[in-house]
Amino acid sequence: MAEPTSSQHPDYRLAAAGRESAEDERLDLLEQIYDPSSRRRRSFVQPGWRCLEVGAGRGSMAVWLAEQVGPTGQVVATDIDTRYLTRLDVPNLEVIQHSILDDPLDLLGEPFDLVCSRLMLFHLKGVQEQAIRRMAESLRPGGWLFDEDCDWGTAAPVDPAHPRYHDYQRVWQDGDWWTPRGYDKVFGQKLPVLFERCGLQELRNEASTEVVRGGSPWARWWIPTLEVINELGGADEASRREVEVMTAALADPTFWLQREVVHACWGRRAP
Repeated sequence: MAEPTSSQHPDYRLAAAGRESAEDERLDLLEQIYDPSSRRRRSFVQPGWRCLEVGAGRGSMAVWLAEQVGPTGQVVATDIDTRYLTRLDVPNLEVIQHSILDDPLDLLGEPFDLVCSRLMLFHLKGVQEQAIRRMAESLRPGGWLFDEDCDWGTAAPVDPAHPRYHDYQRVWQDGDWWTPRGYDKVFGQKLPVLFERCGLQELRNEASTEVVRGGSPWARWWIPTLEVINELGGADEASRREVEVMTAALADPTFWLQREVVHACWGRRAP
């Protein structure tokens, strides 16, 4: 899911040590929630294309891309932790352990028709533009860069009359819960600006969200995700109690929340 640098940022997958089964379940839900819209947004991919998936996680989207480009195309899937990706056996899919920030781009081979990522740049606060620039440099002239990232501060309750609402809002702080954990709660909306700074053209941005109830697949994914991010941020007893307030509400089917706003951004390298 995420590709932090090995030297400056925590490896998100390390949070699964000792809880691999729970992490598999969390990633199952992530793919169930995000893959359908990701496939729709990437439907412009053509047979014969050469594609790069950065921070490929378990590889669900890399496998889908391999199907789209067909036997005349190729997909390269990278991550700094390839323990999931190395399980894949797809003829036109190559797995490379690689950091988009730290490792030479020539390790990836020839330039790409499409370079894409999902829910990865958010974890690289302070170096997101650098990562985007490196991805853009991996494109052939006329190739496309595509990313999906979010504004997570919007993931909040919608019904002030619900008895859990005010406690949730108290700990959520209008999304400022993210700030002491080292994140930018509105990063997603900045993607077009960053793409333009990196020289990309024909920019397009699509944003979407929905309102869901506690106990839904999204809420069941969000519960362990909040717990893991909190622990990686150096949780103390007070912050754990805050997470308990939120996760109790997320398990309550009478509790409704607006999800994060997902921003999908496209940009093209000059021909």
